Amino acid sequence: MKVWLAVGGLALGALSACGPSKELRQVRAEAKSLREEASTLRAEGRGLRAENATLKTKVRALEDDLEELTRERDELKLAASKPAPAPSKKAGRK
Repeated sequence: MKVWLAVGGLALGALSACGPSKELRQVRAEAKSLREEASTLRAEGRGLRAENATLKTKVRALEDDLEELTRERDELKLAASKPAPAPSKKAGRK
């Protein structure tokens, strides 16, 4: 009889030990927290990529404007460096 009680006690002890342990619950909670954090970071990354694309578009527009203004400035400098035409003399005056 004592043997059967000992076997029963060991079996019940083993069955109760099969449940989730404290460490396992802690690891699962930490994994869930990390998944949520990763999801948040992915969303932030998508937002930053969209903002980056917008800024790149603005930079391209500004570079195009700068190129056009530089070209106009160079044309004006070239026109200013040419000598003015000589004034024509009016006929009939001495």
